[in-house]
Amino acid sequence: MMRIAVATVVGVAFVGVGALGAVGLCDYRPPQTDLTSLWVTGTYRYFDDVATPGVDVNAGRATMSLSKLFDSPGLGYSLTGLGELGLVNLGLASVAAQGAGTARYYFVSGEPFFGFAGFNAGYATGQPQPGVTLTLGAGYGRFADVTPLAKAFRIQKLLLDRKVIARTLPDQTLLDVAHEIGRWAEYAEGKDALQAAKDLAAAVVVLIEGAAGASVDPRAVLAIEDEILSTAAQRYCGWALQAGFGYELVDPYGGQQDLVVTVSADAAHAPTPDAQILLRAVATGPFDIVNEHTLSATASYEQALSATSSLQAGLALQRVQPRDRDSADSVSAHVQLAFTLGQANLGVGLSVSRAPGQTGWSVDFNLSASMKIL
Repeated sequence: MMRIAVATVVGVAFVGVGALGAVGLCDYRPPQTDLTSLWVTGTYRYFDDVATPGVDVNAGRATMSLSKLFDSPGLGYSLTGLGELGLVNLGLASVAAQGAGTARYYFVSGEPFFGFAGFNAGYATGQPQPGVTLTLGAGYGRFADVTPLAKAFRIQKLLLDRKVIARTLPDQTLLDVAHEIGRWAEYAEGKDALQAAKDLAAAVVVLIEGAAGASVDPRAVLAIEDEILSTAAQRYCGWALQAGFGYELVDPYGGQQDLVVTVSADAAHAPTPDAQILLRAVATGPFDIVNEHTLSATASYEQALSATSSLQAGLALQRVQPRDRDSADSVSAHVQLAFTLGQANLGVGLSVSRAPGQTGWSVDFNLSASMKIL
């Protein structure tokens, strides 16, 4: 019997500090967080070694990922989905899909204590049927979208660079600008995006001119509108710890339905509005989780290099500890230079990995393309 035990994690929680002033990114408190993203990604590798007959590698994969995060003082939920098609010699070689959903209830409105219930579902080529796990538990922590304050910092920077203002804005003005940007949904109601951006930029300019005692020229106003409309970089703040139980409703291999324990921790740090660090650790196993478990940990870093390029790096570790047997460890790391062209991204990356039982490292160079749909 193969045990499938996947932890449902209540979104990603974050801690951030802005380095462009005394006020930090986490000082912004949005009334609610509502984020949706949908990405389509494709990668392809072709390698023909002259010393061997035929083409050595002719493969690629297409991936679609969905993420939805909502958080309010009393309730929250998260949805994630990932589907991947593996291609070899231009033919379909593998299929994998995973989805998860979690609903959170905060015991006291505005406070970080919560109870959660959720599910995980997954399928991969070779499984007779999908695996489904239900989870229930409690946790502590919150996450928030602090992108409006990051945009306020970037607006301040562009005004300083253009010498529209002579010094940094007061902290309260930055928070006021962020609060106004956070009202985007109100400005956009019944209008197209361009008109909403013009109206919002006009309100932001009033706040800045009142605090700086300077006039914002029309070119700078257009730059502010562009920043308001930008969806390139979202920033998050907060952290969360949670623990609970999972019940394997459907075992993908028809085995015994298991009751498992799940423990997770999520955190992040935004050192500047142009950088993000995300950390995550999840452990799952039976009640004797110390002697039998699966432990996964990931870390990622993103740094914007310019308005159209960024550096991305990641590290992933996994340990599978069977009862009374040696553990199996795997590790992988990657670094990628990404270029943004409108809603599309092009990437050049290098990754290294070591599977359980291997003493050497596999090295992979790849090109990728992705597009944000939502």
